[in-house]
Amino acid sequence: MKYDVIIIGSGPAGANAALELSRSDLHILVIEKESLPRKKPCGGAMPPSVSELIRVDISKVVKNRTGFLESYYNYEDRVMERFLESEAPIMIDRSEFDYYLLKQAAVEGSGKVELLDNSRVVSVDEKEDEVRVALESGGKYSARYLIGADGALGKTASCVGLMKKRKFATSIDAEIITDEQYYDTHSDRLHINYFCLPYGYGWIFPKEKNRFSCGVGTWGKPLDIRAEINRFIKRSIPENCIKNIQISGYPIPVFQGTRRLSTKRVLLTGDAAALVDPVRGEGIRFALHSGKIAAAVILKLLRENKKPSDQSILTEYDKRVYEEIGKELKSQLFFQSLAFHHSPGMYYRKFVKREA
Repeated sequence: MKYDVIIIGSGPAGANAALELSRSDLHILVIEKESLPRKKPCGGAMPPSVSELIRVDISKVVKNRTGFLESYYNYEDRVMERFLESEAPIMIDRSEFDYYLLKQAAVEGSGKVELLDNSRVVSVDEKEDEVRVALESGGKYSARYLIGADGALGKTASCVGLMKKRKFATSIDAEIITDEQYYDTHSDRLHINYFCLPYGYGWIFPKEKNRFSCGVGTWGKPLDIRAEINRFIKRSIPENCIKNIQISGYPIPVFQGTRRLSTKRVLLTGDAAALVDPVRGEGIRFALHSGKIAAAVILKLLRENKKPSDQSILTEYDKRVYEEIGKELKSQLFFQSLAFHHSPGMYYRKFVKREA
């Protein structure tokens, strides 16, 4: 079956792209390899400014708002900072948040936005006048344009020859259920412990009642990451306060500078395009933003009835992503990232403690 746009992946980038396209007359297909709503390990902290990137009210899926940032340098040198009310991070559960955006897209699409879950893509084949997608189940679909929102290990980029020689950080996330007393004491703050493992950090983010996202990530050489998170949890949360722990690992694509993110008919978004802060690992905001840009570029081309040869998506999409996202990430890469990897103490003093 042929669609106007196929979106592979239902994370923030894919879901927000579907939402942006849903008010058009286009036929959209969202393909997700997991069963929806799918479990997604993620810290889930977002700046409140993300609401400007999403044209529906997300207050229903906000789990918590934090008032403080508590930072450490390898369990020492504590810094406590209060957020301005307008800048206080919001906490979400990615499983619920992503699915909420998808459902809103399906409702607004009035039957023209289809969701196909539990469907693993095995190939993406770009032709002159369409993009063809084949599934592991044998299903085949095609579209005029395709948005690759299938994450760091997705098929889209490799199938169309983009994002070669990627670099990944190692990360692992634990969902921790605590007793009420511990949660009530720590529910108002984000906890970040810089360099509690080599070239990385650990975090504890409060979500809904008695539940925390806790994890560690490293941008250095591979470590026994499971041993690292067990060590971090043991040193950070009293054992008698913990009721349950569920651990999941996942790769984080490392932003390595400006790279080609599109072909004539395929656009990469979010983690698939490595649009992730190269120091803090933040990716949700950039995923939402790139999905919004991808949808806008495709809508413009289709409304103006332009062929890819008339106005290459490469020029339109890549330019906007660089101007609106890439410049910020590039600055992080060439300033904070250098200090983070080569002078941890200086990084903490300058960028966390903000010493002169």
